[in-house]
Amino acid sequence: MNRKNPILALAGLLLAAIWPNAARADSLDVTLSQANQTVLLGTTTVVFDATISNPSSTDTIFLNGDASSIPSPFLTIDDTPFFANAPLSLAPGASTVPFELFDILLASNTPIGTYDLNTFSILGGLDGATFDDLADTNFSITVANPAAVPEPSTLLLLGLGLASLVFSRRKVILSR
Repeated sequence: MNRKNPILALAGLLLAAIWPNAARADSLDVTLSQANQTVLLGTTTVVFDATISNPSSTDTIFLNGDASSIPSPFLTIDDTPFFANAPLSLAPGASTVPFELFDILLASNTPIGTYDLNTFSILGGLDGATFDDLADTNFSITVANPAAVPEPSTLLLLGLGLASLVFSRRKVILSR
């Protein structure tokens, strides 16, 4: 009898015992209310709201943590809203209402431009101790210059100045 067959069979049974649990950890669906936001120069906080759904028809998914990737030194993530607002778990087929998922803090010296390639990830799985990557959502922030307020024309200012001189001179003449 070949010794490889029992070893392969045992390895196959172990893999079959482990594989269904790993395969059952469905991903979450995360939809940001506004994935691309434009803010004015000087803005310090940008709020990102999201809805999270569990597409699994059989498994409760636990939301145990988060991770992020932000390549700009001018942006910092504040994940406090995730821990304060996200549910601990989502039942099969369940969805959340829109809630504040995370904030981006902009440095006071953030230059005008578009900051993309940013990712927020939700970690979790089938129990409270699993930290698999369940969902990644991408977002961008555009920092724009405030709209310039048009200056009154020089001719208009000159005309108003002359009119006020005439009016004040007339007032002086009438008061005599």
